[in-house]
Amino acid sequence: MSFSKKILFVDDEDTILSGFELTLGRSFEVTVSASVTEALDIFKDQGPFAVVVSDFQMPVMTGAEFLQKIREQDKEVVTMLLTGAANFENVSETVHHGQIFRLLGKPCQPDSMKEHINAALRQYELIRAEKDMLEQTLNGAVRAMTSILAASKPLFFGRAQRVKEVAFNLAELLDVDDPWRLELAATFSYLGHVGLPDNIQEDVYKQNALPGEVREIMDGFPSFISGILGGIPRLADIPEIIKSIDSDYNPLVIDKTGIRKLASILRFARDYDHYASEGRSNAKIRELLASEEEKYLPGIISAFTKSYNISVEDDFIDMVDPKQLTKGMEINQDLRLPDETLIAPKGTIVEEHFLRILHNYYATYEDNPFPQAVQVLVRKKKK
Repeated sequence: MSFSKKILFVDDEDTILSGFELTLGRSFEVTVSASVTEALDIFKDQGPFAVVVSDFQMPVMTGAEFLQKIREQDKEVVTMLLTGAANFENVSETVHHGQIFRLLGKPCQPDSMKEHINAALRQYELIRAEKDMLEQTLNGAVRAMTSILAASKPLFFGRAQRVKEVAFNLAELLDVDDPWRLELAATFSYLGHVGLPDNIQEDVYKQNALPGEVREIMDGFPSFISGILGGIPRLADIPEIIKSIDSDYNPLVIDKTGIRKLASILRFARDYDHYASEGRSNAKIRELLASEEEKYLPGIISAFTKSYNISVEDDFIDMVDPKQLTKGMEINQDLRLPDETLIAPKGTIVEEHFLRILHNYYATYEDNPFPQAVQVLVRKKKK
């Protein structure tokens, strides 16, 4: 497991920056900047950085304010603040509240600075290792849970898998932090659907008109999820993301935690999957979503256009034995059991868990429960 070891030093005195480069450049990967504005751009464009060290007395904004902005971009980065003796007492409270790793006296001797940098790197490695372990554990548990639930409720947890995939594709182009939160929110947002009676599940899935009592049950799903996740450390954001999915994105509202950004991506992915399940082409879906672009995160239509083939040229229908379905195929008709239970709606993308569900049905039914051949939409691949 490798971590960044890049260090960014920020000070408006060129002689001090030259000293850092000369004395520490042989031991560490050092980048320097004499401007907090330039340093913010460097941090964004040349990162990730493991450690950022800033002088307190800087033009435009104080070093403490600068480091706070740095942590808004990357919560894992370790920050340290340099200050002269005259300011030492004044900034100690700022350090405490600003989550700054160490407050260093200025001037700081090279050997002493080297020790502090090594300590900061060890702290960064601990933070990253803990985060990576948490992500792997959570994602593994969620995937196991999703596989089990998908077997019992294929409609909703099939959709959860597809929504997650679309959201991941968009998040990669939209500079999203902590994409693991997308996976958790995409999965848990459908967890409440497990308790819905079988006779209304298809209406819920297709967003048909629903009785008031059903709507009331569904409105309580976010609170239900919050109750489940409330006691689990570091998962408090997930219910908040789920609660915000149906809200229009407002770029004027400060979103430091990224909750609203993630919720808007999931809303877009969910709306995309709804239209896809109706058999609409990507070109038509883009047209529909773009007509309500103001509801979503700015830039998401552009990200969608880059990620998905919106051409309708050379699309054609093929007929395939359900036993010959393979990952990536798109079903172009509703796939039902003999009792009319909907297993996969039109527009379903075949995935691994769906193939396992088909296998289970073949093993359970004495006769073939599906048509001898199903329509599959073959789309032109984006070059």
